[in-house]
Amino acid sequence: MLFWPTDIRTTIEWWWWERVALGVWMMMILVLTQSYVGNLMSLLAVRHIDNPYQTLRDVLDDDVKIVIVENTNLHHHFRTATSGVFREVGDLLDTKRVTYNTFRDITHSMRTIVRSGSHVLVDADINFNNMLPNDFSRTGRCDFYVSRTIYVISHLGLLAQKNSPLIPGLNIIASALVQSGLYDRWMKFSQGNATACNNLPKIVTVNTVLSLTSLWGMFVVLGMGLLLSVLVLVVEAVAGGANTRWGRLCQTTKRTLTANHPSP
Repeated sequence: MLFWPTDIRTTIEWWWWERVALGVWMMMILVLTQSYVGNLMSLLAVRHIDNPYQTLRDVLDDDVKIVIVENTNLHHHFRTATSGVFREVGDLLDTKRVTYNTFRDITHSMRTIVRSGSHVLVDADINFNNMLPNDFSRTGRCDFYVSRTIYVISHLGLLAQKNSPLIPGLNIIASALVQSGLYDRWMKFSQGNATACNNLPKIVTVNTVLSLTSLWGMFVVLGMGLLLSVLVLVVEAVAGGANTRWGRLCQTTKRTLTANHPSP
């Protein structure tokens, strides 16, 4: 009975660091659980739309193939370029990475190989202003996007006889139409659904039914957590047993030494 207060003090000191470890462990589990739940909900509910090709450099740095309308001023511009990114595109014109189409076939290519993601279509934006609204009217979806970077200026004009007295007047009218913005407005609204696919959002909310396919990561994390918990439990049991045996061995050794060397 003389050692009872000492045993209580020893037990309290022994439990102090375990309580701290348990509190830290619970805080870590809470933070990790809430973080995983938030990431899971954001991945399932929000879908990010990636538009990777915004410049010719983006296209060249990737392995995507290029569709070009042959025998156009754009094709000639790439072919005759002497430096820069246009020269790099010109070096690819005679390789298998470039696919040539006629103007009549580019709509079919857009709906097939470009839609599959293996090709990009390089052409004047005036043609895209016609093809994209038609495709939206046909499918009801915006499956394509136009790059934000303008790399070649398209030259359009009115044709008249050489040295015709109408040319000065036509130049004035053409300049007025372009400077006032009427030409761009007419081209933009020349077809139905002309602006349906403009300024597409990069983040959309998706409502889907949860299934084992979409939740497999949660079960993997749960299984790993349970496995780690069992492992920690086994380690604690083994360590506790070893500590107990070591304490008994020390007490036995101490008693043996005391018995062999009694106090005077």
